[in-house]
Amino acid sequence: MHEAFMKAIEAKMEAAGLLPIKKQAELSTRILKERLEAVLPWAMEKSGIDFWIVASREGCKDPMLKTLYPWDMYDARRIGVLAFHYNKENGVVRKMVIGPYSPEMESIYERVQEPDESIWEAVGRIVKECNPSKIAIDRNDINGFCDGLSSTLYEHLKDALGENAAKLYDGEPLTVRWLQRNSPLEIEVMKTLANITHDIINYSFSKQFIRVGETTTTDIEWFMRDVINRLGYSYWFGPDIDLQRKGGNVSRMFNEVILTGDLIHCDVGINGVYVQLHTDMQWVAYILKDGEKEAPKEFTDLLAKGNRLQDIVMGNIRVCATGNDAFLNSINAAKSEGLKPMVYTHPLGTFGHGAGPSIGLYGNQAYISGAGERTIEDKTCYALELNVSENIKLWDNQLVFMYIEEDICKDGTVDFLDGRQEKLMLI
Repeated sequence: MHEAFMKAIEAKMEAAGLLPIKKQAELSTRILKERLEAVLPWAMEKSGIDFWIVASREGCKDPMLKTLYPWDMYDARRIGVLAFHYNKENGVVRKMVIGPYSPEMESIYERVQEPDESIWEAVGRIVKECNPSKIAIDRNDINGFCDGLSSTLYEHLKDALGENAAKLYDGEPLTVRWLQRNSPLEIEVMKTLANITHDIINYSFSKQFIRVGETTTTDIEWFMRDVINRLGYSYWFGPDIDLQRKGGNVSRMFNEVILTGDLIHCDVGINGVYVQLHTDMQWVAYILKDGEKEAPKEFTDLLAKGNRLQDIVMGNIRVCATGNDAFLNSINAAKSEGLKPMVYTHPLGTFGHGAGPSIGLYGNQAYISGAGERTIEDKTCYALELNVSENIKLWDNQLVFMYIEEDICKDGTVDFLDGRQEKLMLI
C-alpha cells in the first residue's frame, strides 16, 4: 500500500525514536523520568500541594496512570498506589510506589512498603512520616482524566489516613498543571508527530490517492486509518473528511463522491502506543475544475482571513492571563477587522482535548466558567482550532466556512510545531 510514502514516514519516525516499538518504549521512559524531574516539582510548588496520592485498581484504571506508569506497567495490578512528597525546603519530590510494581519502575520509584504491611497500612505510615499539609487526590469536576479515583478506593484511603484524611483535597490545581506542561523532550517529539500528521494529510489530499469523480470522503478516512494503523499508532477520533459544495445545504457533507469545484476538509490526529502524545489538525483542499490552475480568489482570500485569525489568537495566548482573556480579546480584535470568527482552541498533549485553559468552545462562543478561567502557562501545546466564514459570490452568496487547525506551542513565544497551511491544497 503506497510503499514509498510509508517508508518515508517510517524513516522519520525511526530517526526520532518513535519506531520500532522497542525504541518507542525506551523513549517513553526517558520522557517519564524527565517529566518527574522537570514538571512535577513545578506543578506541586505552584499548586501549593506537598503530597499527591494516585491510587488505582486493576480493571478500573485511573487515566492519570498512563502519565506516571512506565511502558511495562499498563494497568494497576490488583491495587497500586503512587505517592509523591514535595520537600518545600529543597524543591525535590520523593517518588514512591506502594503495592505491585514492574521492572521498569525500579529505576524510577522508591519501594516503601514493608514486607509485613498491607498497602493501606503502608500508605498511612508514609503519610504520617512525611506529615504533609495538603494531600491531592484525583478528583475533579471538569476533566475526566483528573477524576480517576474510584469511590471504593476513596473510602479505603480515608480509613487508612485516619486523622490525616482531613488533609485530602481535590487535586485539580496540581493534576491540571501536571498534564498541561510539556517537558523539553516531549516538545521535540510533538514536532515530529506534527510533521508526520502533515505528511499523512499531504499524501491523502493529493492525486496520488484521490480520483476525482470516484473517490469518496469516506475512502480518504479509511486510507488515513490504514496508514496510521500500519505505523502502529492510533487515531483518537475520526479521522473525519467532509466537503463543501455549491448548492450544498450544510457546511460539512460526509460520505460524498469528490467532484470538481469542491472544497474538501480533513480533521485528523494521531497518538502513539507508549509515547502518549496527540496531534490534532485540519487542512482544506480545492478540487480544480477543467482549465483551472488556481483556486478561486474568494477561497484563497478566506484562507488568508483564517491565517489572520490564527495570528490574532496566538498573539493573545502570548500575553493574556487566562483562556477566557485570550478568547474574548481574540474575538473582539477579529471582529474589529471585519472577520467572522469562531475560536475553539484547546490544550494538547497526553490527551487530545487536554488539560489547561479552554480558549472558546465550538458550542459556546462566550465566557467559559471553570476551564476558561484557568491560567495560560509556558511549555504548553495547543490545537489552534478555529474558523472564519464568508458569503461567496461565486457560489451564489452561499455561506462557506474555512475550518483550519494547527498544533502550536507556547514556550516564551508562541510558535507552530511544524508550520501551517497558508495556501489551499490543489487537486
